[in-house]
Amino acid sequence: MPLPTDPEGMNLQLVGSVVVGAALIGWIGYRQTTWRPVSIGGMYRTGLILAVVGVAAMMQTATALRGPDVAVLVVELVISLGIGAWMGTIARFRPLDPPRHVGRSGQVAPQESRTGWWGLALWLVMIAVRIGMDAAAAAMGVHAASSMGVIVLLIAANRVARTAVIAARVPRRSVARTGSVG
Repeated sequence: MPLPTDPEGMNLQLVGSVVVGAALIGWIGYRQTTWRPVSIGGMYRTGLILAVVGVAAMMQTATALRGPDVAVLVVELVISLGIGAWMGTIARFRPLDPPRHVGRSGQVAPQESRTGWWGLALWLVMIAVRIGMDAAAAAMGVHAASSMGVIVLLIAANRVARTAVIAARVPRRSVARTGSVG
């Protein structure tokens, strides 16, 4: 059964994808510029949840991934991972005074971090690269790589790479004082 459309023929699923995408972009953009307690476990959890959602959404699409789709996906994943790692390298840390409990485990976060305006700029670069790659892929007849599931998977890869670099960089006194970071 085809999806319902509005009077102008706009697909409601497309509108929903755009709204979800815009909300996700806004949420992550906001988080780039605000200080957040460092909870490595929570940061990984967000990336992994996004990855599961992305893979599930990809599995629901009727289009099978062909060789060119996989090639575009791999290139986009590498770019997303690279930009995420770059975001992790520019993250700044400051002590939380007093340290706060974060997450469901009650873990103590003695530090907070943010990537600031440079992180937001990198986020916008990732979006621009994604739009360019999508346009190039469409010109080559590769359409599966532009699905919402792929977009969410790329965001997940970015978040996981960022978290991995932050976990490696978090000031060691944070680890020693609390016994764990994640």
